[in-house]
Amino acid sequence: MVHQPDNPPVASTESGGPATSPTLEERPHDFRYEIVQGYFIQNGPQPKHINFEDLLKRSFGLMDTTPERWYNLKASIKELQDQAPEGVYYKLLFLARHGQGWHNFGAAKYGIDTWEEYWTYLNNDDQITWGPDPELTPLGKSQAQAVNRCWVAEAPLGAPIKSEEMRWYVSPMIRTGQTLEESWGTLLGRAPEVWEDWREVYGGHTCDKRSPKSVLQKKFPNFKIEEGLTEEDELWKADDRETDAHMQMRAQRAMDRLFGKDGAKETYGTGIYLTNVGSKTFFQISLSRLILQFCATCLL
Repeated sequence: MVHQPDNPPVASTESGGPATSPTLEERPHDFRYEIVQGYFIQNGPQPKHINFEDLLKRSFGLMDTTPERWYNLKASIKELQDQAPEGVYYKLLFLARHGQGWHNFGAAKYGIDTWEEYWTYLNNDDQITWGPDPELTPLGKSQAQAVNRCWVAEAPLGAPIKSEEMRWYVSPMIRTGQTLEESWGTLLGRAPEVWEDWREVYGGHTCDKRSPKSVLQKKFPNFKIEEGLTEEDELWKADDRETDAHMQMRAQRAMDRLFGKDGAKETYGTGIYLTNVGSKTFFQISLSRLILQFCATCLL
């Protein structure tokens, strides 16, 4: 749920996002965000971590376990929106982190401390390559395919996956694009939109340097890449890591764009496929601070 505040806060930062995105100069926030409680087990007043496998068994965490669960959810959201005062909007977001990438495999291989101190700044060792912009491992693909099986099972029960109900967004990284494709397969009802503002912290770590735009276009020909995405990654710098505060501003900008007049008109389903870096996920650092609630479950 979002409100358009009468006296919005302001924040500032220097750069980020494609040339066509709104600037990150000091400006009012368009919306104030809140989580509506009572629908998903992972979103209680005291958020708790739910294992990936358990979420899939529970229809992505729906509290309602009746055969009519998705129809009940959509009816409830419609009622909330119908009764909402002016400037209040409701959307159902499915937030998915990418499956295991080769950088995740590398971090597990060397241990997180050694990885963060040394290996993450390289492209490879003598066995595997994790940068720039690594692909999913076989395990990562199987994790995404497990999500697909869950959607296939939930579709006949009314899950909001039709093209008129759902819109898909993805960060401009290969691992997230592959995760989206494997997670949805033939259920994908329209072209996913690639926004640079959805990407994880950039700079320093080679896994966080995105591929050239032409490579993404070739690898994901059915994706709609936003206008203004540069051919080369002009945001990533080898010696300059983006700050958490800057990433939070990007998250605010992306969310404001999503809920704004040119954003998604769909209410029931918005699939956002993002990435994380180490233990500080985009969801946990950015989106959770926008809504003032820690995202306890956001991993495949």
